[in-house]
Amino acid sequence: MDIFLPEKQLKLYEFDNLFSLFSNLYEKNKLPNVVMLSGPKGIGKATFAYHLINSILSKSEEDPYSFQDFEINSNNNSFNLIQNNVHPNFFILNDDKSVETIKVDQIRSLIKFLNKSSYLKNIKIVLIDNAEYLNINSSNALLKSLEEPSANTFFFIINNESYPVIETIRSRSLEFKFHLNLSQKINVYNKLCTKFELSYNNEDVDNFLYFETPGNLFKYQHALKDSNLNIFKDVYQCILFLMDKYKSKKDNEILKLLTLLIEKYFNNLSVDNFSKVNVYYNCKSKIMKLFDNMKKYNLDKKNIFSNINEILHNEI
Repeated sequence: MDIFLPEKQLKLYEFDNLFSLFSNLYEKNKLPNVVMLSGPKGIGKATFAYHLINSILSKSEEDPYSFQDFEINSNNNSFNLIQNNVHPNFFILNDDKSVETIKVDQIRSLIKFLNKSSYLKNIKIVLIDNAEYLNINSSNALLKSLEEPSANTFFFIINNESYPVIETIRSRSLEFKFHLNLSQKINVYNKLCTKFELSYNNEDVDNFLYFETPGNLFKYQHALKDSNLNIFKDVYQCILFLMDKYKSKKDNEILKLLTLLIEKYFNNLSVDNFSKVNVYYNCKSKIMKLFDNMKKYNLDKKNIFSNINEILHNEI
């Protein structure tokens, strides 16, 4: 799954105008210090943020960001420092593959970073990815840094709209919404197919992308590559496969995909039988609550998945 990580994407697809807007704001010293990038997961918000960050940090380097092609030069120094998590002007605050929350200790490390001097015009850039994984304690610890950023400190907060972000964090941010229409989604998906030399020429792709993002579709297909399952034909069986995969690998990325695919499952049911939309919403809410409790209280995953499977199976 690492090949799909946003920090590794050298090319930015779509969002050209929004990127130019942000770049102009930065050049005119009008870029807000705390920016929230909101939209569906897999639409390209984090990739956008990494491109903007690279364009700022690589400006005076030998191989700077290409504004003409909206592309990161893999030889530029900032790109490689960020890949190795050693850039002195950049801090990433994120959940990892084994820990399902952003903890207070990570906020303390961020505060240390903000108090250090840096070598490039004293610019400090913080990327908070998967902001929904901030719990109450970590959010409270973060608030003062968001309230009083220095002039050359910029926070980019990635908000995946399916999950609520604590209001105190949202209220301290200037929010920008990310959206792609169907033709743009198909365009991005086709370019990803070309880039990764993958051929998923399924006639159902267009219909699937009505309610899904190209990034998520690619991740589903990659996660299911060890199976003979068809994501377009049997979402339920794909969910069962990912449950088993998560139980064996304990990979948080698989858990994220699993929750997204369950949401897709109930969206499909609602479209097919609109009269039961309230029932489907309640079932989906029950499952998301089970996932939340599993993470908060470290509950037995086998029992949780058994309960989830029973709810899903009842709606077939």
